[in-house]
Amino acid sequence: MRHIKLFKPFVSWYAVWNTVKVLRSGQLAEGPRVKEFEEKFAKRFNLQNVLAVNSGTAALELAYELAGIGEGDEVITPILTCTATNIPLVHRGATIVFADIDRDLNINVEDVKRKITPRTKAIVFVHFGGNNRGLKELLEIAREKKIVLIEDAAQAVASPFWGKANFTCMSLQAIKTLTAGDGGVLACKDPTLYEKGKRLRWFGYDREKKQKFGDTDLVEAGYKYHMNDVSAAIGLGNLEVFDRILAHHQKLMNAYEEGGITAHPWFATVLSDKRDALKEYLKQHGIDAGMHHYRNDQYTIFGGRKKFPVMDELENKYLLLPLHKGVSVADVKRICRLAKEFNDK
Repeated sequence: MRHIKLFKPFVSWYAVWNTVKVLRSGQLAEGPRVKEFEEKFAKRFNLQNVLAVNSGTAALELAYELAGIGEGDEVITPILTCTATNIPLVHRGATIVFADIDRDLNINVEDVKRKITPRTKAIVFVHFGGNNRGLKELLEIAREKKIVLIEDAAQAVASPFWGKANFTCMSLQAIKTLTAGDGGVLACKDPTLYEKGKRLRWFGYDREKKQKFGDTDLVEAGYKYHMNDVSAAIGLGNLEVFDRILAHHQKLMNAYEEGGITAHPWFATVLSDKRDALKEYLKQHGIDAGMHHYRNDQYTIFGGRKKFPVMDELENKYLLLPLHKGVSVADVKRICRLAKEFNDK
């Protein structure tokens, strides 16, 4: 029986060859391949002021720093997301204000509106599974209220609409649609903040000046967030075939939709009153499914559970289904058929 994993890394032969060349070059740390990756990534996705970093979480940390989020600042974020969205806010002493979700699992825009106060410093929009519903509305709200909007686009590289906020944070972690093994990208609308981000990702140094003139003064306390040439080599190789990856994902999304299941660029989702039984039924047929991300207020670090009507309703109903390069259209049709068989029992 064929086993279909919920997520599976994809590495092209271009990436393998690029990595071998870098490993034999003697230049493993940040070097020319990182710069090349930034340029090609920016061109492919029509972005400006792109910074390659060592994780999607580092991109978020850097975005929050550049946005000036600090002690007591209110930041509105969705209740359902990867904990990486919100853990950096805990580090900064910010006040996390959770907003409920809609039935598509993305943030509820109306709940965001209700929770904006004079202390609201930023809103974080998460493309859950690559779903961009709600982004346009929040862009307008943020502009009107003069609030910083940050896109957590960790799952959205294959989405048709992203990269529009003040800061956009992307993940290149192993199982993402476009992977560099691990890594991330931060895009900044403000070129001045981009230059500051370039310094902060490497301790606070202007790397080019340091390499040219030797040690220079540090006036900002930075981090060690830069990408290395090994990761960049993998990213460049996978970027080479990204259009093929994207086309494959689109075929899978179409097949899921034809089978009556909602699909987004990174995974498909189904709601079931018998979620755990459905998960087990699919597992018996060799198909992994799961929740992967959970409501964040269940974790002590975020202050404990509160009432969120839609999240409360869907908490035990949502199930994520496989959508990646290791899944075929025939696999999707089989998954849809099995889900229907289960529901018809």
